[in-house]
Amino acid sequence: MITGGRPSAATRTLRLALVALVGAVVLGAAIEMVLLVGSPEGPYGVLVLLPLTGVVYAGVGAVAWARRPSNRTGAILVAGGLAWLAAALVNTLVPLLIAVGQITAWIPIAIVLHALLAFPSGRLGARGPRVVAAAGYLVAILPQPARYAATPLEPPYDPLFVADRPAVATAATLAQTVAATVLLAVVAAVLVRRLAVADRDRRRALLPVYAYGAVAVLGISVLSALTRYAGADPLLAPVLQLLWQSGVPVAFTAAMLRGGFARTGELEELAAWLAGPAREGDLRGALARALGDASLTLAFRVERPEGTAGEWVDESGTPVVLPAPDADRTAEPVVLGEREVAVVIHDRALLPDPEPVRAAGRIVALAADRERLTAEVLASRDELRASRARLVAAEDDERRRLARDLHDRLQSRLVLLAVTASDASVADAGSLAAVRRGIEDAVTELRDLVAGVLPALLIERGLVAAVEDLGERSPVPLVLSAGPGADDGLPPAVESTAYHVVVEAVTNAVKHAGATTVAVDVTRVGDRLRVEIADDGVGGARAGTGAGLRGMADRAGALGGTIALDSDEGRGTRMVLEVPCGS
Repeated sequence: MITGGRPSAATRTLRLALVALVGAVVLGAAIEMVLLVGSPEGPYGVLVLLPLTGVVYAGVGAVAWARRPSNRTGAILVAGGLAWLAAALVNTLVPLLIAVGQITAWIPIAIVLHALLAFPSGRLGARGPRVVAAAGYLVAILPQPARYAATPLEPPYDPLFVADRPAVATAATLAQTVAATVLLAVVAAVLVRRLAVADRDRRRALLPVYAYGAVAVLGISVLSALTRYAGADPLLAPVLQLLWQSGVPVAFTAAMLRGGFARTGELEELAAWLAGPAREGDLRGALARALGDASLTLAFRVERPEGTAGEWVDESGTPVVLPAPDADRTAEPVVLGEREVAVVIHDRALLPDPEPVRAAGRIVALAADRERLTAEVLASRDELRASRARLVAAEDDERRRLARDLHDRLQSRLVLLAVTASDASVADAGSLAAVRRGIEDAVTELRDLVAGVLPALLIERGLVAAVEDLGERSPVPLVLSAGPGADDGLPPAVESTAYHVVVEAVTNAVKHAGATTVAVDVTRVGDRLRVEIADDGVGGARAGTGAGLRGMADRAGALGGTIALDSDEGRGTRMVLEVPCGS
């Protein structure tokens, strides 16, 4: 299972358990081989094929189970390996083990039928296949005790014998044969129907597996008939039967891991993984495994305060850039209802047909929407951290600028005035006039410095008056409109944020957009202040691309507000600030 990193504890536990299980099967097979030494029932080389077949089933099934834990095909094949070991006990010399082997001799065939009905997901699904599979196990087990209880065999192969009743043995054998024949016909009909309704790709993958499994089951009867009625070598049938049966788990596992038919098997497994009580691994990893693209990325749409930029993030909240339409990678949307909640970004060469990706998207849409919320929280957390860092840096830069201006401009001017005043005499009117003009200039410069930090007009008369004053000093015409009471009772933080956003927007319009007019509209909408700034410049501004725009978004976001930006090339720029301001 692809989880994007180290396997989880549950996966490691499963793999260790499977290794232990296969080890136990191998050990059991070795013990059986020892017990088979000296068995009078047949050549040793032929007899050991039974436990070796069990080892093949268990080993291949364990590989499939470890690779696809949510697909039950591996578990079915491992069970088949145990059934083959149990059936091989019939050839030992221990009465109790012989009884176990006699009762379980047909179970491997029932397991093959089960695997055929459950392929490719390993799940029987509808009631019909479940009933047929259950009937297969009943037909394999129930007649066996009756047959051996009514048939006298040489010791030690008679542990189940009760009384010599040839009629009972014949009836049990006939019932089992007829029931098995009917069952095989039903399974064949089910498989033919599945092939008939399948599309071309699915049929191409199903047919080899169904054909091999069906022939493996039917071959037992055919080879037995050749031995009995055609005079073939008695050893030929069991050898061919066991060799053919050993290929069954290989065929099933190869088809399951390959995926075939537009990856229907993997999509069924993905659905089963989602339905599990405790999903193993992450959603991106499950999609990557199902679609066969380890580089796959699952991106989620989230809202950002600064507008459209960076609206896609991965599961950790990290921004994701969607590929261009003609790139090697492509993005397929994941839609829930009418909402696009995510996109699957994958390698176009690995998945040239988009339909499997869309099908997987439909399966995981609800889970993707839940994961989107988590990604949005993570993205918001990271954005908040970055926003705070930018605000701290901006405040530090502002303090440094103010300190530099005070030192380089105002302090130098005052020092010069002090020198001039110390050298001036009362009679020297010119010197005193120069000192007076210097003081007036210093006061004007100090007023400008304070206004740059926070205008006195904003503190004394509010936002609208401060914007009007800004318009009088603006190099381009500024048209201001304000609704009644638009700036009444605004919190100081809201006032200063709105004012600085207007200043930044006007500055950008003049310096970068080449605007000839700027319009500012200030209104109250419920408990929110809305400030719209529009210019007739060249447009093309992008949120998050400059320190000024990002700083405005940070200021708004710090107060729980948002900034929306509309700036198409050649159509000017329109910026809307909305921030809570109380009722």
